Amino acid sequence: MKRPLLAFLLLAACKEVKPTSPAVADPAALVARAHAEPAATPVYSAFSALLRLPDQTVSLQGTIVLGPPDRFRVELRGPIGPAQVIVTCNGTDATAWIAPKNTFGTLPNANGSFGTLLGAGEGVGGAAVAASLLLGRLPQLAGTPDLRAAGSVATSIWTRGDGARFEASIDSLTAHLVTAHATDKQGVLLLDAAWEPGAFPASMHVNLPTLGVVADVNYTEWKPAAPDPALFEGVAPEGAVLKTFDLANPQPAP
Repeated sequence: MKRPLLAFLLLAACKEVKPTSPAVADPAALVARAHAEPAATPVYSAFSALLRLPDQTVSLQGTIVLGPPDRFRVELRGPIGPAQVIVTCNGTDATAWIAPKNTFGTLPNANGSFGTLLGAGEGVGGAAVAASLLLGRLPQLAGTPDLRAAGSVATSIWTRGDGARFEASIDSLTAHLVTAHATDKQGVLLLDAAWEPGAFPASMHVNLPTLGVVADVNYTEWKPAAPDPALFEGVAPEGAVLKTFDLANPQPAP
């Protein structure tokens, strides 16, 4: 056997072949399967990210810790040195420590603020929705969504009375997220996101136009975690400039 052919056969034998996602026959059954999935336990993963801001593009490393249903911590750092940005959510309040600006910001009503940012409204548990999106899982929202199927994907669409919309599409193989979009009552895009689905997402693309932030994230291995609850509590460093964030009237990222 010629060496090139042998090498090709060896590579083909070693390469992981991902199963093909079947076409969705019943979107309601797939959505029910997604919502019936056991609640996730705490996990963490390291990741690399390309962060695009209005005036610069930055390559970062980071760590994410998730404590479902509604707690998370995200740390961003450069090639060397300590974290430059730390975002926490304890299920009620969220914080962001921005080291280069020596600024510590608080988001007192994380549920209402995240709900508004996602086009879901202030009446939802926005922190839990945000944690679900970070996990790549279909969030639970009030009301009955419109359901659609196209190929291997089922899409749930929630439309508020004022016209704001949130839609999420899940893959038939994993019942996990592949895309999500949110618009406000004027049709302004609030969120455009995409995932490479799996038991946990392998990658995630997030565009938050009203905040001026676009991120492409690639995760390493997800692992079980046993986080101390204090990990999800943001604490202002001594001497930091204190600020209150308002996602209802967001300003583009500095």
